[in-house]
Amino acid sequence: MRKTVTFACVAASVLLLGACSGNKSDSGSVEGNGAASADASSAASPSAPSADAGAPASPKQGLWEMKITAASAPQPQLMTVCVGAPAPGTNGFAPPPSAGQTCTKNAVTKTATGYDIESECTSNGMTMASKGTVSGDFSSDYKIDMSSKISGANIPPAAQQEMKTSIEAHYKGACPADMKPGQVKRG
Repeated sequence: MRKTVTFACVAASVLLLGACSGNKSDSGSVEGNGAASADASSAASPSAPSADAGAPASPKQGLWEMKITAASAPQPQLMTVCVGAPAPGTNGFAPPPSAGQTCTKNAVTKTATGYDIESECTSNGMTMASKGTVSGDFSSDYKIDMSSKISGANIPPAAQQEMKTSIEAHYKGACPADMKPGQVKRG
C-alpha cells in the first residue's frame, strides 16, 4: 500500500506540470489535462498561467525533462512533459476541479523567490492536501518542493502519512511530433 500511495504522490506531482494543456493520451503516457487519474485524482498544475494580470508564471511551451524525487522512493524518476499553450482563463497552479472532484482550497501566493501553492481536493472518498513552493525562471528551469498527504476512509491509517516530493525541471526544446501538449512519458 505504501508504494501505491508513493506513486499517487509522484503522479500528482507530475500532473502538476502538465495538467492544463492536455490532450488524448497515447499508450505509455500519463494524461495531464487536469482530469483525475485513478492514483492522483487531485493534482494541480503549474503548466498554465491565470488570465489575471497578476497571474503566476508558467513554463515555456515545449518539452520539459523532470527529475522527481520522493522521500519514500528508492531512486528518482525521470519523466518528460510536453507543455502546450495554457487554456484561456485557467490558473495552472490550480486547474479547475475535474468531474466528481471538489477542491476546497487552491491558493497561489507570489513570494520573493517564486510562488507558494496550497490545495485540498477530494474525489472518490479520498482527500489530497498539498502545500509547496515553485521557483525558477520558467523558460529554462524551475523547481517544485511539495508535501502531500492523502487521507480518507478507503486509505489505511498507516498510509496516511505526509509525503515529500521534489521536482527539478529543465527545458529541452520543442515537443517531438509523437507527443501532444499535456502528455507525460516516463523514463
